[in-house]
Amino acid sequence: MVPAEANFEFSWKEHEVTLDDGTQVTLRSPEIAISELAFGPLGDGAMIGARRSPPVFGLGLLDAIPQETIDELAARDKPDGIKGRVNYVWDPETQQTVPGRFGLKANHPSLREQIAVAFFNDIGLSSPLYPEQNCPEIQKACEEQMLFARPEITKRRLAGTEMYLRALSVPARRNVDDPQVMRGEELFDQARCSVCHVPELRTGDFETFPQAANQVIRPYTDLLLHDMGEGLADNRPDYVAGGRDWRTSPLWGIGLSKVVNSAHNFLHDGRARTLEEAILWHGGEAEVSRDSYASLDNADRDALIAFLESL
Repeated sequence: MVPAEANFEFSWKEHEVTLDDGTQVTLRSPEIAISELAFGPLGDGAMIGARRSPPVFGLGLLDAIPQETIDELAARDKPDGIKGRVNYVWDPETQQTVPGRFGLKANHPSLREQIAVAFFNDIGLSSPLYPEQNCPEIQKACEEQMLFARPEITKRRLAGTEMYLRALSVPARRNVDDPQVMRGEELFDQARCSVCHVPELRTGDFETFPQAANQVIRPYTDLLLHDMGEGLADNRPDYVAGGRDWRTSPLWGIGLSKVVNSAHNFLHDGRARTLEEAILWHGGEAEVSRDSYASLDNADRDALIAFLESL
């Protein structure tokens, strides 16, 4: 058994925000303390941040969106200081710098690479893309665990996992004709949310998975990086992405979060317990949208949330 590397303590720091009608909302952010380091102090420049696992359905459809479409979304004129840019990342398979589209910071070039790096970093399993064990030199017991196969995830198993995730379909929307949901959709657009959470895209020719080709999809994302402000900053750069940058998260299926996870936890680190909290954490390029939501009366806020819950 591999000895523990350290002891982690996780706590929440809370603060209140007041909406325009006087409603108060409590927001929280995570604080992480690390102690009992088994291998000495963390190295210079070590960065710490919490991460929540993102949904894994619809990835095949996102993979089938032509890069030209994403480039066009980055280049188009946008209102209210909204920008959006492509991350450029290293592809270990092609040994080239290519556009990224997967991951919280669009820091993975392909679904296959994202799966391989998740096996590698999250579970500690090697694969054809990352054939060595993820162990510091000082951690001898870790290296000794790779006993049965090199790599542990074979080429065939990696391909099977990729196909499974590529084929996971998106949940169907609910309550589409509900007047409150329809009103919420109008408010979503008026608040400029749809500039980044683009409602409708089209997949292209896609030989890798023809079932995903040439479809109109509604993922509510542009797959671009946006500066989300200091409140959400993790101060962790990732290729072109800076410490305040995050990829626009797809919103399809977000209304079923509680059904799937038995709890509401939103944003990259799960700090938001409600969709309202998630909206109120938006800053930077999304500040206008956040302030627009904060200015709504209670009925319109409920309508916008009802729309999100219908996705």
